[in-house]
Amino acid sequence: MTAIPRAPAFFISHGGPNLLDDQAKPGHFYNWLGNYLKNELKPKAIVLISAHWQGEGRESVFVDVSEKPKLIYDFYNFPRRYYEETWDHRGSPTSSFKAIGQKYGNDHGVWVPLKRAMKSNPDIPIVEVSTLAHESMPMHIKMGEALAPLR
Repeated sequence: MTAIPRAPAFFISHGGPNLLDDQAKPGHFYNWLGNYLKNELKPKAIVLISAHWQGEGRESVFVDVSEKPKLIYDFYNFPRRYYEETWDHRGSPTSSFKAIGQKYGNDHGVWVPLKRAMKSNPDIPIVEVSTLAHESMPMHIKMGEALAPLR
């Protein structure tokens, strides 16, 4: 009996929008990541948890259900060109994961690193998930356990 391999989980530090131009070591990582995602892993979707978006109350987690998530320019004092960036990507409106679905978009913690990794991504849906509104480690661990079957 062959075990089905689980998809990897990554922690990706995103930095500011100037990451889009980075050709140094962080840039090399994103070159590798984009190639790995598109040409080797080929996931059905990419699920990202962003610390820039928080649920409400004790147990609420939000999931973006936009078909074409808007880009959220939630950064400040960068050159104007970064506020004019676009990206051809799509969401997954049918992915609700028993969470509260919202049409939120993708904040820079999601779209900047993924655009840096994959300049074009019309094929792999991007699903952004919020954190909980508090810092309870046990609750965040439960959230991770709830998402684990997606791997």
